[in-house]
Formats: sequence, C-alpha cells, structure tokens
Amino acid sequence: MAVEGRSPTLDTERTGTWTGADARSIAAVVRSREVTARRVVEDHLALIAEQNPRLNAIVTVAADRALAEADALDRRLARGETAGPLAGVPFTVKDLIATAGVRTTAASKALADNVPVVDAPAVAAMKAAGAILVGKTNTPEFGTSGLTDNEMFGPAVNPLGSPESPRSPGGSSGGEAASIASGMSVLGLGTDFGGSVRWPAHCTGLCSIRPTVGRVSADGQYPGVLVGDHVRANPTTVHGALQTVGPMARNLEDLVLALRVISEPHVAWTDPATVDVDALTITWADGDGTVPVDDDIVDVVRESARRLRAREYRGSALVEGNELFGRLRATQTHADIDALASADRFGAVIRDLLSTAGRAEHREVEGLWAWRTALIHRLLDEMGDVLVLPVASIGAPPLGLDRFGVDDRLLTWQEALASCRTISVTGFPSVVVPVGRTSDGMPLGVQIVARPFHDHVALAVAARL
Repeated sequence: MAVEGRSPTLDTERTGTWTGADARSIAAVVRSREVTARRVVEDHLALIAEQNPRLNAIVTVAADRALAEADALDRRLARGETAGPLAGVPFTVKDLIATAGVRTTAASKALADNVPVVDAPAVAAMKAAGAILVGKTNTPEFGTSGLTDNEMFGPAVNPLGSPESPRSPGGSSGGEAASIASGMSVLGLGTDFGGSVRWPAHCTGLCSIRPTVGRVSADGQYPGVLVGDHVRANPTTVHGALQTVGPMARNLEDLVLALRVISEPHVAWTDPATVDVDALTITWADGDGTVPVDDDIVDVVRESARRLRAREYRGSALVEGNELFGRLRATQTHADIDALASADRFGAVIRDLLSTAGRAEHREVEGLWAWRTALIHRLLDEMGDVLVLPVASIGAPPLGLDRFGVDDRLLTWQEALASCRTISVTGFPSVVVPVGRTSDGMPLGVQIVARPFHDHVALAVAARL
C-alpha cells in the first residue's frame, strides 16, 4: 500500500502505465502535480481500447468527456486550487445509474438513446471528490438477472477466466466487476438488490459493499420515478425499498474511501479503524440453511470464522430470508419499467417479467412486510455484532450456463445467491472481501454482515481477513 506523502511505485515502474494503481496513490500524485490527471486517464482509456473488445464490460466509453474533465482538473491544480480525495481517479458506473451527458440505457433498447441531464447523487459525489468517469458498464436489462447478458450488448466476460474456459463475472453488476478487475477502471458504482455488487465481487476477486439501506442515496437508478430531469427511487416498490448503490474496488482501503465519498452527508460516518474487533461478538454460518454450498466455499468461510474466533450461528431467522425475499419480489408489478415504453421495446426477459408480474392483494403484501419486520428483529437478536457467511453457493460460473450443480442438486442463479438474498431482505450492510480460491483457481469471497448503519464494523472485520 502506498504511503501518503511518498511517491508510490505502482505499475509505472513495471509497465509504464497507471492502470492497476490504487485510488489513494493516484489521487496523491495528481494533487501534488507529479503526474497529470490526463496521463492517468489516457492510460486507462488505452487499456479499455485493448481489453474491452474481449471483455465487453464497458458499453459506453466517455473518452472525450473524461479527457476534458482531466484537463480541467489539471488547470485548477496549476492555479493552486485544491482537489478532492479522488482527484484524477478513473471510475466506471453500472449502466442502470444516471450519468449526466453520458448515455444510460439499463441495457434496454427502450432506453437506447437515453442521455440523462442530472447525475445520480452517488455519481455527483464521486465527481465532486475529483473522480473522472470513463465509461458505463454492462448489466442485464434493468439488472433483472444474476448473470450479465442482454439482447442489446451481449455478455460480459470475467477477466480472470481463460480464453479456453471463459467465466461469467456474475451480475447484475458484472460489467462493473470486470472493468475494475481488469484494470480498466479503478473504482466503480454498482447496484445491489439480491446480491448484485456482492456476487460479482466474489466472482472477480474484488471488494464490495452493499451499504445499509439509506446510507447512500437510492435516487438515479433505473427503473424509478421520472420527476422532471431526475430519476427518483420509488419507496412503494420492493425494488425501491431494498436496492442500494454500492461501491466496488480492488482493495479494502479504496472501498472505504469510496463509501465515505458517496455516503449521504446527514448519515454519521465512523472510521473503521476505530473499531475494536476483538470486542465484537461474531457468528458464522455455512449458508442460508436452505441451499447447498460448494465445499470449497464452506472451507474458506470456516477458515475465516476460525481467524475471527467466531461462534457458529444457531438461530432460526436466517433460514427464512431467501423465501421472504422471493415472495416479496413476486409481488412486484414492475410499473416503473412498464411506464417507460411499450412492451415490444423491451427484451424477452423483461417482456416475460411484465407478463407474469404479481398482482398481490394488499393484505398479502402487508403481511410479507410484517414478516420482514419480525425477521429483522429476530436476526438482530441471534447474529451478535457480525455474521459471516458465504456470498453464493458457487464460484464464478462458466460463461453461458444458467444451472449449476452443487452436491446432488441443480441450482438456478437465484438459488445460488440465497445467502445474498436473505441479507438483502433485511437491509443490513454487507461487505465482501476475497479470502480464497476454488479448486480450479477462481477467487472466492466471504460475506461480512453487520447491524444497520454499522457499515464501519463490517469493514473493520473485513480488514482482519
């Protein structure tokens, strides 16, 4: 890790490029004017040109705009002005999140020419901190799948797989994960409903966080409610109530920095370094209790638990979460999508979703939300300060598959993400860090869950791993 105030070694000594450098080191040399922001951005754009045709991770490259913003930052620094903590750091954004002046399609032909006027608040915060947007990343249409593929752009490819055995980067923030893991961007913003920043991080060896619902503004995500030039989260929908914007990075320090930047100003921030991890009560589970988990993953979770001196989770709430998530999701009418265009402008997955959309009675819906309230309080009673569990039942899957064998059971991607979905329904913060490898060499992460608005606690425990 580069030390503040010293010139970092980075990849410039090895390859002559700033790709692969961490955000803190880039910002330090750009602020000190040892390196121009233009140079850093040019290096990343060159890698995009080289790698993206194979990975299909970035669907809109904002080259001209990025270079203009880099030049403007360099001019301000030359005048003696100050710059933020992400000065000159290239970042990418999932194509579900609004970016002013840069196409945002949600991977849907219905929004093929959509260019927002206003940034999502999280994007605006990144820019205000000095970060420079270099592109928008691939996602399933409206983020409705755990595998990143769509009729508009095609599949994203995991940079850690081989040409002979290509792998998926997961989803729905799979393009974002592939962009960061390959070095094409330094930081990224994804969204997480049922695991969409956690599962791709697990598949590509990254760090990510699903923040506590409410820590980061949910506005600016498609689909949402169009209010003038803004896209507002719809709190009456399951999607609007549970989906969060979350950062992704190659290391935990950069993840903490990005989360602090995009956190809402009115939400208190606590430095993870102040947490006494040894004083925490930590529990662990080998899954959600309903779906089998690959032995390689159980082994790394168990080893992580041993390192943290965690006790085994013995509660009953965890086993209900995935079912509740699925039942709540089934009540959605998807009216926010339906309002955007006629059905024939959407891909087959979305057309099918709209045709089978739930029409639940109010009493049923209210009963499910009441169940959620009771489940949250039971889990808080049972989990201690932190719960450690798998991210998913499998590692990065082969590209093109949508069924995955674990033990003697064939899992859908929804079933494979049961451990993520059961946490999503609570709204609790969850950090993913890489902790091991599968038997065939693909990365494996672990999910570290904390109590609401104790994101700093989850990050502190992650730092121990």
